[in-house]
Amino acid sequence: MDHAALLSTLTDALPSSLALVGAPVVDIDGTLFVQGGIFLALVVILNPLLFKPWLATQARRAEAIDGAARKAVALEQEADALVKDYDAKLAAARDQAADLRGAAHREEEQAQAAKLATAREAASAEATAARERIARESEAARTELSGRVDELAQTIASKLLGRGAA
Repeated sequence: MDHAALLSTLTDALPSSLALVGAPVVDIDGTLFVQGGIFLALVVILNPLLFKPWLATQARRAEAIDGAARKAVALEQEADALVKDYDAKLAAARDQAADLRGAAHREEEQAQAAKLATAREAASAEATAARERIARESEAARTELSGRVDELAQTIASKLLGRGAA
C-alpha cells in the first residue's frame, strides 16, 4: 500500500471517529439510581460472602508469612548462638588437648631426664669402681715389683751389657 492510499483511508475513517467523540459515555437519567441501587445491593451481599472472607484469608496468609519470617530469624539467631557455643567449646577442647599434650611431653622429658640421671650415676659409679680397682691393682703391682726391683735391675743391666751377673 502506498502513502496516498493510506492517507485516503485515514481521512475517510476520521469523520466517523469524530462522531463517536461527541456522544456522552454515561447518560444521567433514572437508570443511574437503579445502577447505584444494584451496586449497593452487591456491596451489601458480597461483603460478608466474598470480600470479608477473602480479606481475612489474605490477613491470615500475611500473618503466616510474617510469622514464618520471624521464626526463621529466631532460628537463625539460635543457630548462630549454637555455632558460637560450639566454636567456644571446640576451642576449649583444643586448648585442653594442647595442655594435656604439653603435660605428657613434660612428664616424658622428666622421665627421660630421670633415666639419664640414673644412667649417669650408674656410669659414674662404674667409673669410680674401675678407678679404685685399677688403683688397687697398680698398688699391688707396685708392691710386688718393689720387692723385685734389685733383681729386675740386674737382669736389665746384664741384658744391656751382654754379660752375666756376678
